[in-house]
Amino acid sequence: MASDYQENKKNRIGVYYAANGVRHALETEINMRVHIIIMLMVVLFGFILGVSKLEWVSLLITIGMVLTAEMFNTAVEHIMDYLAPERNEAVGRIKDLTAGAVLVTSVIALLVGIIIFLPKIIVMF
Repeated sequence: MASDYQENKKNRIGVYYAANGVRHALETEINMRVHIIIMLMVVLFGFILGVSKLEWVSLLITIGMVLTAEMFNTAVEHIMDYLAPERNEAVGRIKDLTAGAVLVTSVIALLVGIIIFLPKIIVMF
């Protein structure tokens, strides 16, 4: 019985820290807020245009990839700033690579959105 309680407590603490991480990203990263605004627009358009279950799955996976990439990018930036606060070419390259990963996932998300939404919008006109 005690181990179940400890396990549940451990999980709650983990979720608490994870929520703090999401909150920190939202408070400090303008790009994260932009991604959230775009996510809300996509969800709204999904309801308005009546996307299918499979399309919802595609949209949600893609949204999750973009938000996750942005949070990893933020984490790497914080790590690199901590380890090498002075200007450093290698650190800059690392930061560029993680920012590039966000760009790649965002472009893929845009393409998924076009594939799903464009035919529905064309039918309306």
